Amino acid sequence: MQRISISRADFAPALLFALVPLAFLAAITFYQFFKNVPDARLAREDTKKTFLIVRTASAVDEAIQDAERGQRGYLITGRDSYLDPYNSAKERLPQLLVDLQQAVADRPEQQRRLLALQGDLTTKMNELAETIARRREQGFGAAQAMVNTDAGRIAMEAVEADIGAIIDAADMRLQARMATAESLEQRVLMTFLIGSIIAACALIAGAILLARAYRRAASSERLLQATLDSVREGVAAFDADRRLIAWNQTFSRMLKLPRRTLRRREALPAGKTTEIDRFNDYFETLDAEVKQTGRAALMESKEADGRSLEIFHKPAEDGGSVTTLLDRTELRQTEEALRQAQKLEALGQMTGGIAHDFNNLLTVIIGATHLLQRAVAKDAQALQRIDMVTAAAERGARLIQQLLAFARRQPLEPEIVNLGHLMTEVLPMVRRAVGEKVSVEYVTSGGLWNTTIDATQFQTAVLNLAINGRDAMPDGGKLTIEVANAALDDAYAASHPEVEPGQYVMFAITDTGKGMDAATSMRALDPFFTTKPVGEGTGLGLPQVYGFVKQTGGHLKIYSEVDEGTTIKLYLPRELGDVFSQPRQAAALALAGTETVLLVDDDEIVRATVASMLESLGYEVLTASSGVEALSILENGTAIALLFTDVVMPGPISGRKLAERAVEINPAIKILFTSGYTENSIVHHSRLDTGVEFLSKPFDRERLAVKVRRVLDGPAKKTGDSGPNGTGGQAPTDLSSSSAGQ
Repeated sequence: MQRISISRADFAPALLFALVPLAFLAAITFYQFFKNVPDARLAREDTKKTFLIVRTASAVDEAIQDAERGQRGYLITGRDSYLDPYNSAKERLPQLLVDLQQAVADRPEQQRRLLALQGDLTTKMNELAETIARRREQGFGAAQAMVNTDAGRIAMEAVEADIGAIIDAADMRLQARMATAESLEQRVLMTFLIGSIIAACALIAGAILLARAYRRAASSERLLQATLDSVREGVAAFDADRRLIAWNQTFSRMLKLPRRTLRRREALPAGKTTEIDRFNDYFETLDAEVKQTGRAALMESKEADGRSLEIFHKPAEDGGSVTTLLDRTELRQTEEALRQAQKLEALGQMTGGIAHDFNNLLTVIIGATHLLQRAVAKDAQALQRIDMVTAAAERGARLIQQLLAFARRQPLEPEIVNLGHLMTEVLPMVRRAVGEKVSVEYVTSGGLWNTTIDATQFQTAVLNLAINGRDAMPDGGKLTIEVANAALDDAYAASHPEVEPGQYVMFAITDTGKGMDAATSMRALDPFFTTKPVGEGTGLGLPQVYGFVKQTGGHLKIYSEVDEGTTIKLYLPRELGDVFSQPRQAAALALAGTETVLLVDDDEIVRATVASMLESLGYEVLTASSGVEALSILENGTAIALLFTDVVMPGPISGRKLAERAVEINPAIKILFTSGYTENSIVHHSRLDTGVEFLSKPFDRERLAVKVRRVLDGPAKKTGDSGPNGTGGQAPTDLSSSSAGQ
């Protein structure tokens, strides 16, 4: 056998090929230890510093937002407790700026941006301090005037721009660092690839496959996260040990958690917020239900801040679960508004259904009692009993009127008014109503806008509110009435779905009485709800005011605290037109007359009662039970001065149609409508038609006399005039025709 030997010359190439990979690996190790490791360490430090800059700048932004929120709260309420966020921000900002200064010490361009930020922060904090000082020293109007200059907004925008520039610069530096790291990683990767090719092709292939899988997984994760963040529901996935696997931004926002609070493979941080504690309780309840039934569980919770959250908990095959949060607040508010509207509609239909017949009965009772008073004028005991019947009937009439007002079914006679001028007429009545134990202070502002309202109904509303305030102060106190211009913005309208943003004239009345807790405030507008003792209140005063305000197109807001008092604000829409200056006629005396009156009413008892009252006043009265019968009398040529007709009558000819035919037959005839309830005939959009003279049932002999005499003595119809009476404009305001029972 021949021996084969290997010489040093043959061994040298083999040794050389063996040493090349070792030398290559040694070179890589040396390069890594003395070059890449220090560079990586510097890169990490720079990255940490960059994140510190971003975090600190974000903290500055959060602090200035807190300061502005505290300022807004104080401006609106005037309570120092709302300044806590502002004071906290003032304490934190100096240290945050010091931290930011230290973080950007080695970055000249960031230092310049920081100097600009410090200047703009100083300007903004000075503006906040000035508005707070004005609010404290001069009141809300002075502070609002300063806010309206937009100086605060401009300063805030400058601060936001400075912070954004700092964060953007930090992000750019971070991106550049990441690009450098990526480039370095590519070089190292190529080096290792070359070495790995020399060392082991299999290792190279495995590394390539692993890198590709990692990139695919990272891309899939980013896509999944983007998909989760795009949905409106809050979504979180948990493993079998109840640790977080994935979640979206909406989930953390609904639980009011900062984004960095949640970490993968950790349980929800109990004790961080009340929302988290409550969610953990819900999670345990839902998880127990899932384990018991084996199916997904659903529940809805009412949060302390008023939000309504729907929680859906579904088990996964691996023992984990997926929980979905959905904010149902807006839907629930819409449903509540719909229920309120349905309740109002039902109440309106019910009230309208009984108002006509009930007021007809009250007309008979009140009319008969006044006729009886004249018949038994010398019998004191009989007069006393008649007065009791009259008082009860008038009380029933007021109840019907209040129900119609709350249901927004009362006919209004709106006119353009200035509340400042109108309050000069109302204040004496308020002072008489509240008595000497309650002092009344009136505050108004210059340049008060006009509004379109029914002045008489507004006076009634003010008196109702004043009497409520008086009753809340049984031992006396102070009643403050304020009228001012106001603007309700989109943010306010968003939290009050029934409000249209825009300009309003605000009427506010504040008492220093017992106040109401939250539960009572929520029910204050419900009809027949009252905190007064039995027999001392019907629970319809405030609902009547609410109905009037909503029927006018306005908004009512209640602010109340126990033992602090109550403020009720009425927001009435601004009217750009000028006040129509028309002298108010003084209430006429109950004068008699001799003219012929055609009385038309389908109710026989009402017709007989009203006819007796008219005859007792000296008028000659013809009666008809329907429009057809009345039209026959008119066509016979009988000289009739006044047609006094009910609006709602059976048959083909209603009161409105009868009036139109009467004017065609006799252009000089005067028309006076009456009804226990008018819905669509002479009332449209809750307002009496132009030129309509109307006397609502029930009425007594004196009101009947005043109204009949006023219509008979009024102007005759002119060519081209509109309306049955031909006035062609708004009917004169008649306090007597706006009584209860419409």
